[in-house]
Parts: sequence; structure tokens; C-alpha cells
Amino acid sequence: MRVKEIKVKKNLSVDELIKFIKTANKFESDINIRGANFTIDAKSIIGVLTIVRAGIDVTIIAKGDDDEEALKAIINLLI
Repeated sequence: MRVKEIKVKKNLSVDELIKFIKTANKFESDINIRGANFTIDAKSIIGVLTIVRAGIDVTIIAKGDDDEEALKAIINLLI
């Protein structure tokens, strides 16, 4: 399991949101985004759309065989 705390630096445009979801779904690992009052599946377009926005502090949690690669890919899309 890999865990990384970050501050989201940008709001995702529609194209970036689609890229985010496609990227998350490329990995076998479970990928969750945890904030102060929520935990969402990074592969869920509804969760990502409603929760992830610039300025919030989140913890990215990836668990699985490709968790390191998944964590890096997701972080790169948010900062």
C-alpha cells in the first residue's frame, strides 16, 4: 500500500477529468482519495467531479500490485 498527502493545485477541466478517470482505471490497484470529510474511489467520475478541486488537502491511497505506479500517475494529474 502506498499513501501520499498532497494539496490539489488545480481544478480539473472536463478533458482533464476524463483523463483522470481513464488513468485511474488503467491500474489494477484500488485508488482512494481521502479528505477531511470524505473518501472516494478515484475511478468514480461522480466522486471525483464533486469532491476534487483546487486548494483542498487530500490523501491518495493506492493498494495493489501496481500501487506505486498508480499513486505517481494520480498525483501528477492533481498537482
